Amino acid sequence: MFISLKWRVVIFISVVSVLITTLWAWQTVDRQLQIFDEEIEYNSRTQTALLDELFDDSYLKLSQIAQLIASNQNAFVEPAEGVDASVSFEQKWFSINLLLELDYMAFFDNESRLMVQASPSGLSEDEQFVEELQAELLRSSAHDEPRFFVYCHSACLMVVLEPFISSTGQYHTIAIAQNMSDLVRIFFNLSKSSVTMLIESDAPNLVSSSRYVSEWSMYGWAGSDFTNVFPVLKDYASKHSVDSVFDDELFKTEKSVYLVKELVKPNSKFAGNKLNFYSITDKTESYQLMLSSIKRGVLLAVVALTLALTIMITIVSRLMNKLIHITRALLLLPKQEFDDAVAMVHNDEKLFEDELSVLEKSTAHVAGELKKLHHEVNSKNESLNDQVAALTRSRAFLTRLFDNSHVFIVTQDESFRIQSTNRKFDELYDASPNSFCDLIQDEEALRHFYGKTNDLFGNSVSAFQQELTLLDKGRKSVIVSWTHTLVENEQGTEIILSIGMDQTQQKSAESNLRWMANHDGLTGIGNRRSFNASFNDMLSCAGSGALVFIDVNRFKHINDIYGHNIGDQVLVNIADKLRLLVRSTDKISRFAGDEFTILLHSVDRQSLPEVLQKLSNSLNDSITSETGQIIHYSVSIGAALFPEHGTDSETLLINADMAMYHAKKKGLGYWHVFDPSDARVEQIKNDHSVIESIRNALENNLFKLVYQPIISLEKDSVSHYEALVRMFDEQGEMISPGLFIPLAERSGLIRKIDEWVLDNAVSELSRLAKSGIECCVAINVSAPSLQSNDLPDLIIQVLEKHQVPSASLIVELTETAYIENFQQVLKNLRKITQYGVNVALDDFGVGFSSFTYLKMLPLTYVKLDGSYIKNITQNADDQVFVKSLSAMINAFGMKTVAEFVEDADTLDMIQSLGVTHAQGYHLGMPKPIHEAIESQSDIRFFSAEKKTVT
Repeated sequence: MFISLKWRVVIFISVVSVLITTLWAWQTVDRQLQIFDEEIEYNSRTQTALLDELFDDSYLKLSQIAQLIASNQNAFVEPAEGVDASVSFEQKWFSINLLLELDYMAFFDNESRLMVQASPSGLSEDEQFVEELQAELLRSSAHDEPRFFVYCHSACLMVVLEPFISSTGQYHTIAIAQNMSDLVRIFFNLSKSSVTMLIESDAPNLVSSSRYVSEWSMYGWAGSDFTNVFPVLKDYASKHSVDSVFDDELFKTEKSVYLVKELVKPNSKFAGNKLNFYSITDKTESYQLMLSSIKRGVLLAVVALTLALTIMITIVSRLMNKLIHITRALLLLPKQEFDDAVAMVHNDEKLFEDELSVLEKSTAHVAGELKKLHHEVNSKNESLNDQVAALTRSRAFLTRLFDNSHVFIVTQDESFRIQSTNRKFDELYDASPNSFCDLIQDEEALRHFYGKTNDLFGNSVSAFQQELTLLDKGRKSVIVSWTHTLVENEQGTEIILSIGMDQTQQKSAESNLRWMANHDGLTGIGNRRSFNASFNDMLSCAGSGALVFIDVNRFKHINDIYGHNIGDQVLVNIADKLRLLVRSTDKISRFAGDEFTILLHSVDRQSLPEVLQKLSNSLNDSITSETGQIIHYSVSIGAALFPEHGTDSETLLINADMAMYHAKKKGLGYWHVFDPSDARVEQIKNDHSVIESIRNALENNLFKLVYQPIISLEKDSVSHYEALVRMFDEQGEMISPGLFIPLAERSGLIRKIDEWVLDNAVSELSRLAKSGIECCVAINVSAPSLQSNDLPDLIIQVLEKHQVPSASLIVELTETAYIENFQQVLKNLRKITQYGVNVALDDFGVGFSSFTYLKMLPLTYVKLDGSYIKNITQNADDQVFVKSLSAMINAFGMKTVAEFVEDADTLDMIQSLGVTHAQGYHLGMPKPIHEAIESQSDIRFFSAEKKTVT
């Protein structure tokens, strides 16, 4: 069966094109569906996580309210003499309810008996609520911990039971409850998705029929955008069972598309009627966008397939027609019909040749050769035709060579009319210009071109070069370097041959390199190199001005806590503000990581404070992260005048830097102008000297650890040792910790000191263990280290490196160390305690927040602040306070440590007040570890009554 080659090719290519197009369209549809499903899944996870966070925040807020009320519990359960407790409680309840919007509050004694209670909603008469409250009260008393649960009846309440110790030392519990309807508003504000709370109920007559979902036996208690969203939920319930809400299925109405999904309830106890959370998200726009994308993809695929097949069939048809003509011509050769054969193959010269063109020429050539054998008369004509064909091929070769080259080639006559161009030049324009001079837009460049071409034709020069900027058909600038020379054309006339090289990318790269060399890549303002050049220019003008030095306060904390992306946003925000604040004659630059400089022209001492105050007001600001979190930042600004405070950049930089440090001493967000007569200048210089000593000590290992014993008063022996760091300068003189520790914290070097102390203390423990001595060591950890998320991994890595048991290490922190990012500190401490490391809280009792931290932190030791111990033998108030704190700490299962025990009387007093451990010069001086162990190994400590030390 004969099938034309043309149709074989057409069918094969058509099938392949259809398959490829179908696969492309299918992938487009599948990708759009996948993107839509991923968006739905992400929204679901985000809403569930948000609901969990809102519950945690609500419980924490109620717990804090309960603690606040409990701290003033005498006013409720122990009123003034002669005042009835219930009446007093009722009077104060109205003010609390008005202020805090509570729905219930009650106090219970240590045997879980109700003392007083109040509830404007009649909640105290709900038997089911009372039973649940009693059950949770028993659990709270049994485990000595707060309890939380949600109770739903006609409404839903968050209930918190918070145990506390009354002023009489009795164990009491406070219970408060608050309506949780406000949670849906916060959820909507944060997620922009509506959430509805449904309470299961078999009694629809208790609520409005418009709020009752009869198909699910639930009624809508609260919801965001309730009027618009609840009808959608009711419509959905009429068509779907309650079990299908967990499926990611879209619900379509006449005008909109919604995603109705039951949210996973937070990890909390729920009592009373069952509560369900349903999110209703309007997906109309996303759904329509997905459908539009799918339709566009399919339509594009069909159009592309149709166009490709049309072009392919056209090309194949033309080629096959040529092949048919060649075949017919070949059939004429045996018949000696040479002229007809030649006419059949259409042997015309073409700009571009292919195999069929070669075959056509070959057929014509064979026909000609055969005809020459038969017609000797035409032999010379045939020879001439061959020479013409050779010249044509040579010209075609040169044409292809020019067209495929990567340079612009133009020939022009002596009147500058363009004679020929290559393909690369033609691509610049829709239609080539008539004259080369039309390309030159600059008058000076045109005059130069005229002058040099005259020299060419006058044989004064053999060639000349010229760089021109051309505008292509898209009105984009193209930089071309032209070389012009004279050549002869086919008629022997001299014409101008112009060859151009595209220099656009090279020029752009050179410009970018120049920009990068003088600008900061993150903020786009000048860098230190640009600053130095601008400073030298300003000084050379012999004018007056000021150098302003700006430092971002606690920038390392911003990077450590919020991430480097937030830190970069802060720097970009500051740079943007500086652009708006300074004049065009002033120069701004990013001098270092978190440091900026401004060179102010023509500013004197009288006008400088106003400028600095304006900078301070604008630069002490905040940014908002992508998650909506607000991050505050501040700057410290120092300034030095020139030539008043220096005539060279180094002196002015030092003085402006010292002024900036002087501003930091005032607090965060201040400015200061350098004053050489200021006594603090010398202090700042000394601080700089100490900071350099810290860096030198870190590089040359000039730190040393000494150890002070902490005595267990119950066992009359050493419990563990506290490692104390000492630093020495280059001359071997010790620098006081009270001097270098604060400077290390301000300069950001404290983290390296913490790492040195940790590694050396654990290494000392390892050496002691190898010599058969087992002991525990407590190390102090600074605030930046505690708030770093890699602290647990660092501690675990060091312990495993030296093969030291985790129980041998105690991490000691002060209550002020983690106020800034308490959640990260709490997470770190929980992780290391799970690994087996003990935790001690230092300076306990100096802040109100200590009592909250006492309950939440995983502590083993609590060190009482030394201010309560120093004069405890003469101060009755300190004795009462220490006794109360000891009783409370011991009740939590923790051990108390008293610092500053300097004599036997103090030791006797704290032991009688219930303190379990003691530390001080009376019990042992800080010494190297081996000396500390040897001096304590055979010593026992006795109270003042025994008056002897063995």
